[in-house]
Amino acid sequence: MASTDLRIIIAGSGIAGLSAAIALELAGLNYIVLEQEPASRDSPSNESVDMTPGGAIQVGPTALHFLRQLGVYEEIQKFSKPVSGFSMNEHDMNYLGRIDMSNHRERYGHHTEVMARSHLHALLLQRVPPKRITPGKILGMIQDKEKVVVRCSDGSTHEGDILIAADGAFSNVRHTLYWNLDEKKQLPQADAEPMSADLRVISGCTKQLDPQKYPVLLDAMSEIQSVQLPDKPYTIWFVPLLDNRIAWDITQEVTKTAIRQGEASTVYHWRPRDIEEAMDAVKGFECPYGGKVGDLIETSATESMFFHMTEERLCETWYGGRTVLLGDACHKGFHQPASEAIVDAVTLVNFLTNMTPESMESLTATFKEYQSRRFPTAKAVVEQCTLLRQVFAGRGRAASLKRNFVFNYMPEKMRNMSDDKRNEDRPQLWFLPQVQDQGVVKGLPNLPTSLTDSTAAEGPVKLSLEAAMNAALSSTSSAASSPRSPRSPRGSWSSFSRPAFSMPSAPSVSLFSTFTSSSSSSLASTPSSPNTTSSRKSSMKSPRGSVTKFQDDPKFGRHEEDNVPTEGLVVHTGDPVAV
Repeated sequence: MASTDLRIIIAGSGIAGLSAAIALELAGLNYIVLEQEPASRDSPSNESVDMTPGGAIQVGPTALHFLRQLGVYEEIQKFSKPVSGFSMNEHDMNYLGRIDMSNHRERYGHHTEVMARSHLHALLLQRVPPKRITPGKILGMIQDKEKVVVRCSDGSTHEGDILIAADGAFSNVRHTLYWNLDEKKQLPQADAEPMSADLRVISGCTKQLDPQKYPVLLDAMSEIQSVQLPDKPYTIWFVPLLDNRIAWDITQEVTKTAIRQGEASTVYHWRPRDIEEAMDAVKGFECPYGGKVGDLIETSATESMFFHMTEERLCETWYGGRTVLLGDACHKGFHQPASEAIVDAVTLVNFLTNMTPESMESLTATFKEYQSRRFPTAKAVVEQCTLLRQVFAGRGRAASLKRNFVFNYMPEKMRNMSDDKRNEDRPQLWFLPQVQDQGVVKGLPNLPTSLTDSTAAEGPVKLSLEAAMNAALSSTSSAASSPRSPRSPRGSWSSFSRPAFSMPSAPSVSLFSTFTSSSSSSLASTPSSPNTTSSRKSSMKSPRGSVTKFQDDPKFGRHEEDNVPTEGLVVHTGDPVAV
């Protein structure tokens, strides 16, 4: 195992950063977590949870094996609900089709679970010692063969042996790393391209609702519903949660809009007008659960809503020098990004604990093994996310053809191949007792073995999935292009029956412990200066910030200027919510 003298800095305390921190804590390694605004550990009331921005997230089987290994799976079941699938409807509730996910427990060992993001974040935060989390927004970093030094917005600096960038899709650390690599002509052209925004999203969550009025809340599993509006660029998503709330998203596809990190504020400044326009445009349409969409929006507290952009990107460069990227910082899709971030964290810590000797060459080899292990699955996930986005939110003839194929003609073998690829990497920490993987689909070996070139693993997947789909689309295009293609009945995607699922009711549990900020750090640091249509009756009862600009700095690369003030709803560039 790597020496406990190894000093590790984690940038960001989201789902990715906290997962990495927990794994490092269990490994006995020395680390700190730098976060711009550390979350309070005060126990929130039910109302404060309702007000917390973050909506709903999905956690798939790939991450749940690790969470079960930690001993927190039973706690997660208290505030999560298994996902049965995705259904799509037209604005008049004409059913278009669905994607079944009710077989995930049989195939991969666990159902995909949906929950409030704030609950999962609080559960993970509770397992990181308060002294490990230090306020600090990283503006830049410098590194050499001996160390990496980061500079924060308050003027403090922190020195370590490894910097883990878990600070999201618009990562400051990645931006600085890529800027430095580009200066040395070492950055691939694909990574030099500006970050693209594929969807603009308004997310929110209702207050607790009356199950008698919304019987779907009593269902044992959560069926995610989407409604595509006619002659309007919006798709609405609805996610029933366990605690009698419904999370929702309003998504709008962005047409080839590239956003450079330093120019992101010019897009976010459109926010107030766009949000008002989008919400007014959708309020009058039918809701899958009866009534109007506006009925749910009106029961959602403004404080629980936020606006963000979602991106689909797979970076080719995951590390450089003593810096390594994690989660959304190196790959991002709109579907289940939290799961992939957790898997990244477990995989990276596994390789770090197996690293010996502690040299720059060993560190580079460790980072290379980490990327080689994760890249094929991350690539498959991003490709599947792109397909799902085009099916559920896409417009035009091409999207209609894909939608008709996926819902009505896609072979079950092809669907399973895609799902199996994205769910095959289900790692656990090597140095802890292993929990049994009960999935019938065998996962990747969870052993400390060296991995080979990832390109060999990704080639057959790309050929078999994309080529097969293109061939199938060609063969069915004539049928799909008719104005009203015959639609298969519900369940034509695959047989769908809600299995019995036993879960306890969601109690009002205290997820937080008292927060104690600590000025001391386990790493060397310099203190900052003072100025520094499920409307049917349910057949089953449930048994259970700110925007920034960049400027050049000759020493630390590019860093951020003072925050650009925003108004209205919360700006968030983290995990997509309902989808």
